[in-house]
Amino acid sequence: MNIANTIVLTGLALGAAGVGINSAMAGDAAPSWSGAYIGANIGYGWDSGDLGLLLKPGPEHAPPDFPIEDIQAIVDALNEAGAFPTSMSPSARGVVGGGQVGYNWQLPSNWVVGIEADIQASGIKGSETQLRSPQSFDQTDTTVSKKVDWYGTVRARAGYLVDPQWLVYATGGLAYGKTNIGFTTVNLPSIPAQNPCSEVDICVNSSSDSTRLGWALGAGVETMLAPNWSVKAEYLYVDLGRRSFTAPATAPVDFKVSAKFHEQTVRIGLNYHFN
Repeated sequence: MNIANTIVLTGLALGAAGVGINSAMAGDAAPSWSGAYIGANIGYGWDSGDLGLLLKPGPEHAPPDFPIEDIQAIVDALNEAGAFPTSMSPSARGVVGGGQVGYNWQLPSNWVVGIEADIQASGIKGSETQLRSPQSFDQTDTTVSKKVDWYGTVRARAGYLVDPQWLVYATGGLAYGKTNIGFTTVNLPSIPAQNPCSEVDICVNSSSDSTRLGWALGAGVETMLAPNWSVKAEYLYVDLGRRSFTAPATAPVDFKVSAKFHEQTVRIGLNYHFN
């Protein structure tokens, strides 16, 4: 998806929808952008960060009679055979929506500066499954998932009035949000075992969630459609960083699961201005 084209096309659509109102307002005094505002938004987001897996020894949870000196050799053999994936792409995406509050200062030079805070419910989620059949080892079935439960930002905004009713702006600042990673894997013996996921099998079913801090950067266009009302189209990149956790298996090995949370969103918002 071409982000610049998305913003431009959305802005043109908003302009077409509001051209009648703007024309009717042409004889009125220029609107003021200064003051507080509150609004709501809805849009779509997608995640561009892959998920990495690292198989490593886990001697601390080996059974009492397990030969500890063999664990590293087993891990090396599994890695060399490619028994488990090392990178997966859950392709998380979904609808986002929430509300925003802010304050603008309109300068005599046609510049508008301000600050805005928003909070978003997020449906950005996705998963991927890989089935592998390594030589000399059991078949393995691995699934990973990523999800952003919610996120918010506190950002500065700076824009220029290309005419009294149209503002083009850039924005950036702090981001925060709750993220979730899920990981399951199991080896599938050619001869079904009576006790699946025993101490000699490699099975994991684990997840981890965490609230993260990061940063956000974006741009948008906003237009006054009527006194006290404006509508905006905005692209926002939200970087919640990289996080990882260790998932112990039933066998004496661990998986280090790590993921980047890089969210891209396009959204349309409606604001009411108290000026």
